[in-house]
Amino acid sequence: MDGNRTVQLNLPEQDLADFTLFPPNAAAAIGWAQALPVANTDASVELLLRALDELNHYRLHPEIRFSILEALRPNLDVALPNLARRYLNQPLVLPDEPQRAANASKTLYHLMSTAYSIAAVDAIQDSDSIRNSNPGQLACESIQRALVYAGGMVLQSFQLFRPLEVQGWHTLHKLYALAEQELLTDLPLDEPVTGARSIRASYLQSILLSCCKPNHLRQSDLSELFAALQDWAERVQFSIDADGLFIVDLDSDQPAQYISLYPDREGDSLRRLDTRELVAKLASPAGAADTGFSATLPDALRKHLVSSLGQPSLRNFKRTESDAILSVCIGLSSTHYHVANQRSFESLLYGEEAPSAGEHYLDPAAQDDVWRQARPGSFTDSGTDDGGHYRYPEYRVQLADASPGGYCLHWTGELPADLKAGDILGLKEEEHRDWGIAVIRWLNQVEPHRTLIGLELLSPRAMPYGASARHNNGERPPPVRVLLLPEITLVNQPTTLITPRWGFQENQKLTLSNHAEECSVQLLRQVSSSSSFVQFEFRYIHELGDVLAENQGLKLSTQFDSLWSHI
Repeated sequence: MDGNRTVQLNLPEQDLADFTLFPPNAAAAIGWAQALPVANTDASVELLLRALDELNHYRLHPEIRFSILEALRPNLDVALPNLARRYLNQPLVLPDEPQRAANASKTLYHLMSTAYSIAAVDAIQDSDSIRNSNPGQLACESIQRALVYAGGMVLQSFQLFRPLEVQGWHTLHKLYALAEQELLTDLPLDEPVTGARSIRASYLQSILLSCCKPNHLRQSDLSELFAALQDWAERVQFSIDADGLFIVDLDSDQPAQYISLYPDREGDSLRRLDTRELVAKLASPAGAADTGFSATLPDALRKHLVSSLGQPSLRNFKRTESDAILSVCIGLSSTHYHVANQRSFESLLYGEEAPSAGEHYLDPAAQDDVWRQARPGSFTDSGTDDGGHYRYPEYRVQLADASPGGYCLHWTGELPADLKAGDILGLKEEEHRDWGIAVIRWLNQVEPHRTLIGLELLSPRAMPYGASARHNNGERPPPVRVLLLPEITLVNQPTTLITPRWGFQENQKLTLSNHAEECSVQLLRQVSSSSSFVQFEFRYIHELGDVLAENQGLKLSTQFDSLWSHI
C-alpha cells in the first residue's frame, strides 16, 4: 500500500493528552464494556459517547484502536436498537424524549464511523508499524465498519424524513474511494454483525437505498429494505463504464442521481450504477424471493422498487409556485366524512333513520383511523363528538407549488400525530366546492415544525359509499367506507374504487350503498395500493330486478338512476 497518497477524509486531530476511562488496550476495553449498565440504556449510551469522543482525539496505534472498537461494538449494537425503538413510530416532529434518543443515536453512529475511519487511515499511512496483523486486512475491515455506521446514519435520516447531515454522503463516498484506491473494495470479508461480504456491498447498501425513493416508504419498509440491500450489491454493476440509470460523484456530498439529469457524465470521480439485473429479479414475486427478501415481500413494495430502480421518475407537468391556502383532511375515514358534506357514516347509509348516538354504528375501517381521536381545537371543522361520534379535522395548509398532477404542501407548526407516506388525503381549494382525492407520496422535514409534503392527485372529486362484501351464503357483513373516483376521459383514467387496505381483493363482488340507492359491483384489476388503501377498477353487475325492469321499459325510482351513465 502507498502511504504517501492523500486521504481526503475530515477527521479530528488526535490531540488529547490522556484517555481517562480505562487503560487504552483491548483487555481493559473488554472489562470496561462488560461492566456497562446494559439494562440502563441512557447511562450506557452516555458512557459510550464519552469513550468514543475521547478515543477519536487520542493517538493510538491502529491495531490497538481497532481492537478497542471491536470490544465496544457489541454494546453499541445493543444500545442503537434500543434507542431506535424510542424514536421510530413517533410523530414526524419528534417529542423531546424521542428527539433526544434520535440525537444520541446519530452521534453514536457518527463517532463510531469516525473511529473506524481513523483506524483505517492510520493502517494505510503507517502500514510499516503493523506487526500482529495484515495491514491490508486491518484497513479493509476498518473501512467496512466505518461504512456500516455511516450507513446507519443514512437509514435513520430517511426513516425520520430528514436530509442527511452535511458531509454525510461525502464521507461515504470518500471511504469507498479510499478503499478503491487501495484495491480493497472487493476483498472477501466475513463480518460477524451485519454479514457483510465486502466494502463494496456495505457502501452500495446506502447508495441503493437512496435510489429507492425512500421518502415514499414507511419506517418498517425501510428497515426491511435496508437489511436486504447488502446482498443486492452482487446483482448490480458499479463502475466508471457501467451502462446504468444512476450516477454517483465520489467528490460530491450527494446521493446517487439520475444519469439523464447529470450535466457532466465524464470524470475520474464518476461511477455509474446499473440495476437492470436486480430489477429483472424484482419484477416477479418468485424472482424477488431470490434477491434476499422474504417470500412475504408486499406486492406494493416490490412494485415500488421495480419502478424506482428501473426507470427515471420525471415530472410530467411543470410545477408552478403558489402560496394559496388549501383545506386538507387526512385518512380515508376523515376524507369520506368531508366528501359526504360532513355527514356521519350512519347518516350516509340510513338517512334520517340513522341509529341514535347510543346505537352509534362502528365502521371497521374507522377503527384504524387515528384522526377520529384528534384533539379539540386542532382543526377548523369536525364531526360532532357528543354521544360517541368521531371527530374529523380539517386543516388549513399553505401550498408550496402545484401542477395538474399534484401538489407540494408547506406545512408549518405541529403535524398530525401519525402522518405518513401512503395516506389518503382530501383537499379543497377555496374557490372549489368538491374535495379532491390525493395520496401522500413523500415527506421531507426541512426543520422542526416545517415539513414539505408531496401529493399525487388521484381525482378532482369523489363520491362516498358504504361497501359490503357479498358472500355465497347470502350473508352481508357491515359496510365500510369506500370512495368512488369518477372516470377522467382526458387522461384515460377509468372509474375506480378506493377501499381500506384489508378485506378487499380482485374479482370480489361488493354491494355499494347509501340511503338512496344500492348497486352491485365486481372488483377488477388492482390499480395501486399503499399501507393505507387499495385502488381497484370495477364493473357493475346487473341484478335480475334491473334486467326485468329494463326489459319491461320500467324506470327504477331513485334520484341516482342516471348517475352511473355519466360518471
